[in-house]
Amino acid sequence: MKVLQWLKKMVLPQVTDFYAEMTAQCEMTHEIIAELYDLHTQHHFTSSKKILKLVDDANKSNRKRMSQLENTFITPFDREAIARAYLHLHWVCLSTKHLVVELDTYEITQLNNYKAILELLDEEMTDLKKAFASLEKKDAAKTMKLLANVIHADDKLIKEYAVQLKQLFKGKDMENILQQREVLSQLKEISKRIHICANHVEDILFKMN
Repeated sequence: MKVLQWLKKMVLPQVTDFYAEMTAQCEMTHEIIAELYDLHTQHHFTSSKKILKLVDDANKSNRKRMSQLENTFITPFDREAIARAYLHLHWVCLSTKHLVVELDTYEITQLNNYKAILELLDEEMTDLKKAFASLEKKDAAKTMKLLANVIHADDKLIKEYAVQLKQLFKGKDMENILQQREVLSQLKEISKRIHICANHVEDILFKMN
């Protein structure tokens, strides 16, 4: 029996559920954004180490899935599209890591002023995760609606970003203004990366149809 299993493994091409793999990677990315919201909108901030650990875990998982993709012959659509999905999710994680590094450097321990932005980021990732999950069902209408929600949330975030920036520029503490502007810029960058990932899912959907 073991010999037959070995021969089967050697002869038959490996089949991987890449829809499930992409969704799982997106879930890991969403967990990072959710943790960012929890840690930076509570009155008792503890540490950013958990976020950095989640980012590290997501990056390791991403590399493993990319390696898996390289060694798989059968994919539901072209391999480059799957690779780009992993790449864009990686950029969301990386942008979040950059934000955390800046927060730690500036010794900023809470982002209550930007709670609305963090809520929108979480909303974007929630709908993006659902969009990845709906790809396998080939429900184009539902997927497109979810992706439209992501893009709409990004538009709302940009407006909130401008409002917060305008308020910030009314201050007189130049050091604080510059630091907070960088934080806002990083938050906007995370949203931009999520938006780009949504655009890519849209492209995958078109290729499937």
